[in-house]
Amino acid sequence: MRTAVDRIFDLLGALTERASGVSLQEAAQASRLSKPTAHRLLTDMIGRGIVRQDKAASGNYALTLELALIAFKQLGELGFLDICQPTLDELAALSGELVRLAWRDHDRLVILSEAQGAKPGLRFDANLGRPVVLHTMAAGKVFLASQPRAEALRLVRKQGLMGSPDTGPNAIQSEDELALELSRVERQGYALAYDEGDLGAAAIAVPILDPKTRAFLGSVAIVGPTVRWTKAKLSELAPSLNEAAAVIAGKAAIAPFCRRIAEANTRTSRAV
Repeated sequence: MRTAVDRIFDLLGALTERASGVSLQEAAQASRLSKPTAHRLLTDMIGRGIVRQDKAASGNYALTLELALIAFKQLGELGFLDICQPTLDELAALSGELVRLAWRDHDRLVILSEAQGAKPGLRFDANLGRPVVLHTMAAGKVFLASQPRAEALRLVRKQGLMGSPDTGPNAIQSEDELALELSRVERQGYALAYDEGDLGAAAIAVPILDPKTRAFLGSVAIVGPTVRWTKAKLSELAPSLNEAAAVIAGKAAIAPFCRRIAEANTRTSRAV
């Protein structure tokens, strides 16, 4: 049974589908709510400045920047972006591609910061704030490989996207394939994704580990188009990625935000 918080977040998720806004009917259907319930919640959120309604034209509902401002204020106050961004910028300049930093939030990875090294044209752009699809993205694979196999399977099953037609042609389709891939990632120390999350996308990622406990904190990845990168060429970026990951891990060790998340993740892992 969904709680009131579940309904609100499902509704917020529905509003992210289209920047121009969605109708009440669309919002209700996407969030699996009745129209009266969706309307009541949207009205409440308008009152809080989280949602706006285009009453003069379409009548559609859309998110304001209020939630984004809250999130970035938190990150700014905690100094997280300031700590990591210079290292990401250097890696982006070196690779000439998009660099992504994903951080662990209990059972998921969230993309928190990026640096663009590719020139305008054929390149991949921002995914800030989005959760990582664990079995199709290189960043997710290094997270899964850091966990006991039973836990890795639990995380993938929880996300529930294996076998989805929305993934690339090389996406992992079975738990046996996943186990083989995670063993490969463990041996290599890095993960590759090639036409897996999206057709035409190539990526390599390495884990960011706590310098003392070696617990998984997050991952740093380089993403580019397959027309510019073979798997062999991607693999050559692993040493530079590992250097960047070590720098970020060292800085994270003294950042209160990072320490609190790491401690919370450790408590969660022990409880599983």
